[in-house]
Amino acid sequence: MDLEYSISYRKKDGNYQAIISYKDNNEKWKQKSKQGFKAQKDAKPFIKQALNEIELQLKNEANAINKEYNSITFRDVANAFVEHSRLYLEHNTIKGYKNSIVKFKQLEDKAVMDLKKADIVKCVDEMIRSNLKTVTIKTYLIKLKQIFLYYKENYNPNFQIDLNIKLSKDKNIKEKKALTKIELNSLLNNLKLKKSKFYIVAYIAGKCGLRCGEILGLTWDNIDEKNMTLEVNKQWKVLKNSKSNFGDLKSKNSNRKIPITPNILKTLKQYKKDNCISIDNRIAPFNKASIEKYLNPLLRELAGISIHELRHTYATLLISNGIDFKTAAKILGHTVEMTLKIYSHVTDDMMKNASDKISRIF
Repeated sequence: MDLEYSISYRKKDGNYQAIISYKDNNEKWKQKSKQGFKAQKDAKPFIKQALNEIELQLKNEANAINKEYNSITFRDVANAFVEHSRLYLEHNTIKGYKNSIVKFKQLEDKAVMDLKKADIVKCVDEMIRSNLKTVTIKTYLIKLKQIFLYYKENYNPNFQIDLNIKLSKDKNIKEKKALTKIELNSLLNNLKLKKSKFYIVAYIAGKCGLRCGEILGLTWDNIDEKNMTLEVNKQWKVLKNSKSNFGDLKSKNSNRKIPITPNILKTLKQYKKDNCISIDNRIAPFNKASIEKYLNPLLRELAGISIHELRHTYATLLISNGIDFKTAAKILGHTVEMTLKIYSHVTDDMMKNASDKISRIF
């Protein structure tokens, strides 16, 4: 090993003191010294012997550390990664990592440094046999890559493993469903007739295009009657302490103001009149678990859709009725690129309509 050090001398009580400054395995400077030399040249034997002792000591320490790191298991690294990530990642992101780790259970007791691509392939094969979608498996592999990167940065800088595993494309990928305007209004009327307490959640999703967490995070002061807008500036979600409360939005683009119509304002005001105001002033004082358990099954029963597909319906209606992609992206809280990618099917329909119109014109 290359020892980083420097030699200095200091005169004291008529004699010389030799001082060796060196870096240890943790990149911290330490010193070793001896005094009582009549001249600087008399310290050379001491310096030579001391440097040999320091090098041997650091080498033994490094070997001990490497031995400990070499035996660390995938379970140990995964647990350390999760605990570290709790400091800066959101609750749902951590949950996603934990779900991914479970899929690589076969690796738990193996030393990470001994893992081979074949070990990962075995786990992937098991996922395929359990009929997991390719896109889901790819997501798990991406998360696994982050865990290995954590191991490399904190335990073994020389670690390498090939995670490029060939996967077949998913068959019969289900596309998001979008309702027509008539179908949307029919669905909302049915929810109203059923007196579902989650009606307002479906209404805001379909008529304003908000994400579920954004709807649950709306408070009555987010309604601007003067400018006829609905301000989205927070969401209701599970925080790092595992408790539900107001939290930041998905991205900086998510902070936005959405135009609302007099009919939407009228519906919201009537709902406020008919319902008790929650302690935290929320319009829809529910949590995502209740939406998944009660509203989504009802939406599937009535229209074969989910709450998120009501947002998809809203976006599709915007674009298919001539709202440009830049404006639609701003209203949805997306980037323009993301909006173009997600709603490319609408673009195709618009292109077909344009072709039909051009045929009639010329």
